[in-house]
This record gives sequence, structure tokens and C-alpha cells, in this order.
Amino acid sequence: MRSRTTLWVALRLTLSIAATASATSAQSSTNEIWSELDVYWRPAEHQRTFLEVNRSTEPEGRKPEGTIGLYQDYLNLPLLYLRAGFRYTASLTDASYRESRIVGETTVTAYSTHVVRVLNRSRVEFRWVNSEYSYRLRDRVHVQRLPPDPTGLALAPYGTFEAYYDSRYNTIARLGGRIGSEAHITGPFSIDLYIARQNNSRSEPKYVNALGLTGKLSY
Repeated sequence: MRSRTTLWVALRLTLSIAATASATSAQSSTNEIWSELDVYWRPAEHQRTFLEVNRSTEPEGRKPEGTIGLYQDYLNLPLLYLRAGFRYTASLTDASYRESRIVGETTVTAYSTHVVRVLNRSRVEFRWVNSEYSYRLRDRVHVQRLPPDPTGLALAPYGTFEAYYDSRYNTIARLGGRIGSEAHITGPFSIDLYIARQNNSRSEPKYVNALGLTGKLSY
């Protein structure tokens, strides 16, 4: 009888711990949908202007955020390109989040063949989040299989991994990754469909899972 009682107590304790862990995990993770439109205008061989408009939201519709950004690129393709610009992000339902960001970045082709290419992007962001200044350093590795046939859909699957250093915490505060594919639809229009994951060690939510779709217009 004593052994059965002990077993029952142990079972109840195990179930209680599992339920608590599950609830904690659910509270610290979120699933989101990211939609974006990118417009590229290339008036000269080494010049390109880039307009970014995006929206991110949780399926429950809580506190969606909108972003608009404008950037200028200096191109030395296929070797590298430099980018500088400004973007503004805000909550679309209230004034709980406002961010202004000055961006500078360099993207270098680390390896390239007719089959695959590896890009490395280094980025610095000077941020004013709800009027509080900080900066962030980001480094991303992008591995992509190039389409064997540039006509038609020209599918180009890829994967990325990125680390974020945040001055507010003096450490790498976020790790992120994406798996997806670019595809040409028609004329100047293409899309980028992907799934994304972010692990945040210093902020909430701890884990972000996202389904993203970016439309791209290139002129």
C-alpha cells in the first residue's frame, strides 16, 4: 500500500511539473506572421534605392507592428554592396512601442559558384526605442542554392543564421535563423517565402516562430 501511495504521489508530482513547464514554455514563446514589400530602383550601375514596408503580428492580433524604411546602396556586384538608411517601427494599435533606427551594413560574397553562394552580412544599428538610445551589432551568414534555370520560377532555396549583440545587455542577446526560397513570379516581381526562428536570451518572448512572405519589385 505504501509503495502504491508513493507511486501515486510521484506520478502527480511529475504531471504537475510537466504541466508547469508546458505553461511556462507557452508563455515565453509566440507564433507570428511577417509580411513585407520591398521595392528596388537601380538608376545606375553602382547605385540602388531600396524601400521597405512590412508588418508583423501574432495570430491573435495583439499589438501588430508596422515598419517603413528607406536605404541607399552602393553596388560592386557580385563581390559586395554597402547599405545605409533609416527605418521607423511603431505599434499599430497604441503607443506602446516606437523605434527609430539608423542602419549601416556591408554584405560580402564569401564563396560563390554557379551552384551555390555564401554571403556574410555585417550590420550596425543605432536605435532609439521609446526614446532610449542603444546600438546593436548583427552578423549573418546566408547560404543559397542558385537556380540551374534562371527562367520560369527560378527557385533559389536558402538558409540563414544570425547573431545579435545588444548594447543594453553587453552580450549576444538574440540568435535567429531562416529557411526559405526565393521565386520569380513575373516581370519585375518575385517572392521570398520562409519560416523563421528567434531565440532571445534577455527579453520576452524567449522564442519567436514566424511564417514570412516578402514581395519584391525590382526596377
